[in-house]
Amino acid sequence: MNKKIIATLLTSVCLMGTASAIYETAPQTVQAAVKGKVQVKGNKKVRLYTSKGKKSKYYAVAKRTYSYSAQKYLKIGKKKHLAYKIGNNSHWLLAKNAKKVKQTAPVANYQVAAFKMPSGYTRASLLEAYKGKPSAKFIQACMQGMQENDFSRVSSGESKNDQRMINPAALSSSDQKELAEFSLRLINSARSQLGLKPWIYSSGVEQLADSIAQEYAQNGHSIKDGDHYVAGIVRACKKHGLELNDNYVEDMAGFTINKKTMSMAEMKRNVYFGLKQMIFGFAGAGEAERGNKNLYREWEHAGDLFNTQGSRHDGDYNYYGFSISKISNIYSMHYISVPSFVVNSSEYNKHFKI
Repeated sequence: MNKKIIATLLTSVCLMGTASAIYETAPQTVQAAVKGKVQVKGNKKVRLYTSKGKKSKYYAVAKRTYSYSAQKYLKIGKKKHLAYKIGNNSHWLLAKNAKKVKQTAPVANYQVAAFKMPSGYTRASLLEAYKGKPSAKFIQACMQGMQENDFSRVSSGESKNDQRMINPAALSSSDQKELAEFSLRLINSARSQLGLKPWIYSSGVEQLADSIAQEYAQNGHSIKDGDHYVAGIVRACKKHGLELNDNYVEDMAGFTINKKTMSMAEMKRNVYFGLKQMIFGFAGAGEAERGNKNLYREWEHAGDLFNTQGSRHDGDYNYYGFSISKISNIYSMHYISVPSFVVNSSEYNKHFKI
């Protein structure tokens, strides 16, 4: 299983080597923040004022509700009057002519993460792509998959609980297991649509994933290197009783971010996008480039995730765990899976416990 790296950079721009990706956010239009809303009192239109307390030629409509972006006291004549700034041209509505409107919290757009596999994405077509000969129809299916599977573009996460803040470099055991089960659910949602048996969560593989993450962190390796840290992976495997001499267990993605904490929703978007890139062979810089057909060119990860590599073990299933390592502001996500034939082999399994 020769596995290459896709670097998934969701938050900032960082050069990560030839096998990686760069993500740039789209330019945003800056507007004045809305502080609240006010409604005009009475049944008549009321005069608006300039920021200097002079009468404007404009009026506010009776009983209409306006959003305001600031409030301050205007000096009108010898007196000061509280006023609200409405519109984009410094129109000020006097507080005596308005009442604040009580606002309700917006309803969050929660969405349960899953993968919907396009009809043109089959194991037979994946195998050809894995061998380096993707068909035009398969590439089109992958582009469709990148477009339609949009959880990585949903900011609110799956539930209110996803709004809590976490430290990806120091996850609690419950948060790490949540991310492992989240990523496994995504993998299995795709596998089931291809007629494959589900992968199985394993506490033993989770411990192996932790050891692999420690190898990366302690020896200064990350996704930025452009390749897997094979020596560390082999040491971790042998420590846990797997007699393997190369990387047969790790798929990896990553992101950079200049802060120590993020919401669980943001972390799940990172995990989701990493898997989405692997499944659909996308080697681009981020969501903004998903329409570029030339960036669909790497399906070795997908061959592993779907046990489709042209070997006698095609169609098998794996045992799974997940971990994260950090070097500076670079986070590497380790999607670790041990093939069932390895677990069941006395040649490879010396004392590994699933």
